[in-house]
Amino acid sequence: MAKRRAPAPGEFALIDAFLAPFGLDRSAPSSRRRGVRAGPGDDCAQLVPARGQVLVATTDAVLDGVHFDLRRCTPEDAGWKALAVNLSDLAAAGATPRWILCALGVPREPGALGIASRLGAGMADLLARTGGALVGGNVTRSPVWSLTITALGEAKQPLTRAGGRPGDALVLVGTLGAAALGLRLLQARPARSAPSRAASKVGRIIAAQTRPWPQLAAGLAAAGLARAAVDLSDGLLQDAGHLCQRSGCGAVLDCALFPRLPEVAAAERGDGRQGAHPYALSLGGGEEYALLLAVASRRERRLLAALAKCGSPGVVIGRLEEGSAVRLVEGDKALPLPAHGGFDHLAGRPARREPRGSQAARARAPVATLRSPCRSA
Repeated sequence: MAKRRAPAPGEFALIDAFLAPFGLDRSAPSSRRRGVRAGPGDDCAQLVPARGQVLVATTDAVLDGVHFDLRRCTPEDAGWKALAVNLSDLAAAGATPRWILCALGVPREPGALGIASRLGAGMADLLARTGGALVGGNVTRSPVWSLTITALGEAKQPLTRAGGRPGDALVLVGTLGAAALGLRLLQARPARSAPSRAASKVGRIIAAQTRPWPQLAAGLAAAGLARAAVDLSDGLLQDAGHLCQRSGCGAVLDCALFPRLPEVAAAERGDGRQGAHPYALSLGGGEEYALLLAVASRRERRLLAALAKCGSPGVVIGRLEEGSAVRLVEGDKALPLPAHGGFDHLAGRPARREPRGSQAARARAPVATLRSPCRSA
């Protein structure tokens, strides 16, 4: 007798499986903690912003096969990363995370209930470390697993990409190239072989790709000191170009000052021997979710001290200057720009470099700042 196929889980069973790692229940009354008057289980979340704060909003979507690969990473990794990329935008605004909403796309496949629960577990793990609350979302059928998150934060004076001036130091928080190298290592693995959590050099590089850490502490430390900020998602060269475009100036980046893990430096040397740009991973790899901050010279020491104090040290890697182009040096030596300066989301490949600072527009939605109705005059 032929086996009967198990029925696909219903929508509400899947929602409950996703909510469980957050300690949430659709049928339970919403807690008023964290400014939440109504949350999952209602048509709309009801939120109370803090008095005197600006509400900062961002949204990002991540898809299986584009931003993560469930054949080579775990659902927990994917849930973590989906939230991290949104929190990184809040970090660039100098905002404190408050609330998130998640729209989940679910393919028709066996084990969907368990995968949804594990996606939620990875997201809940990061949210517990950074603060904030899940307050709503949506579930729909999709060809592949997808997570679209809207993250809301608060800041007294949010940072933007605009505001930098010629002469400002460019301070980088985080490291360059590790996520791109991690992707290379993941793609070299056989499908269906999730990476080991072993604390090894290889594990550290792969974790930079699968579990990036949003630089929220650095963003808060930079608020009130930095003039402009951008998070590095599509590559240093491309994202520095976005900051320059919005600030109306150019930049010089000193590749000799780039903070790189030894494994990244070794990989770039090897690539260089094969004819690639000697800093290709650092300049165009993307997905570091590091922060690039522009700060006036008179505040440079104060900013570096504040970053060190919060445990997120910064490194000066260049300066803003007159003009509109981003140029590269290595100490006293001029370097050419690489052929590809970052990732083009719609083309699905590295973006070809443009000669000016205004590289191809980023496909992700920029951070929006909304005035809180409770803001004091």
